[in-house]
Amino acid sequence: MTTLHTNYSNLRITDAHVHLWDLAKMNYPWLDDVPAIKKSFGLTEYQKATEGIPVSSMIFLQCECLPTEYQIEVDHVTQLANVDSRIRGMVAYFPLEAADAAEELQALVSNKLVKGIRRLEEEPVTLYGNPRFAANMKLLFQHNLSFDLGVKAHQLPAALKLVQTAPDVRYMLDHFGNPPIRTRTFTQWEHQMKELAENPNVYCKLSGLVTEADWERWEIADLQPYVDKALAYFGPKRMVFGSDWPVVTLASTYARWFDTAVQVCRSLSPDDLHRVFYQNALDFYQIDSDVPHDSL
Repeated sequence: MTTLHTNYSNLRITDAHVHLWDLAKMNYPWLDDVPAIKKSFGLTEYQKATEGIPVSSMIFLQCECLPTEYQIEVDHVTQLANVDSRIRGMVAYFPLEAADAAEELQALVSNKLVKGIRRLEEEPVTLYGNPRFAANMKLLFQHNLSFDLGVKAHQLPAALKLVQTAPDVRYMLDHFGNPPIRTRTFTQWEHQMKELAENPNVYCKLSGLVTEADWERWEIADLQPYVDKALAYFGPKRMVFGSDWPVVTLASTYARWFDTAVQVCRSLSPDDLHRVFYQNALDFYQIDSDVPHDSL
């Protein structure tokens, strides 16, 4: 396969969706269902996976360790950021539905690496529809924190309702809402994406698509219709590149996904490519793009 990133040597990269987990420090029950990635992934592995790709900034996304361990994860990533200063921000887990959420959030935001929180929608009892959770979204606005929406395609209505409940919060829809690429259907997904995009505070993340496709046989043509629709509704100013590494390795190498992401955005101008692959993430997570970084 042609490695297109060699043709985009002047393209700076902010990887807005990086997972780093340490099985010696935290427990991740969901990894039992994906034994291929049930091992620790740290900076050394990330550096190897991204060799030759100009990643200049990284945003860490919480990794669904046990809820009681979220502060351990925050501390762990803070230590990693001291080793690799390309880690410019963190989207942490936080129990927004807790009775003492206001007090606990005050402690979390004292860590300036924390730029937002992410919570995955839950079933059968909805989290996004939990009255206390929804009411406490105002705390994110007060602390200037963003919220990453973690939903499957059939859960997009819950995401839409949450956005409508607290419309002033900045939202990032991870993985395009995990569209049903395997079945090559998108009418309902498209309608809900269009509704979400009507709020200018909602961005979407170009990530996680290959793991929603056929892991062994996916092709760029399988992904292109979903990218085209997302671009049509959100535009290049509200789309952000992310790798979803190492989860992406279930269906692709980092390099192949990066090449694919560039290809599905090939209709964009150089300025818009710069926005999608570098600047938009820094703007959304409110990170200074002028600070120099050191790699490992």
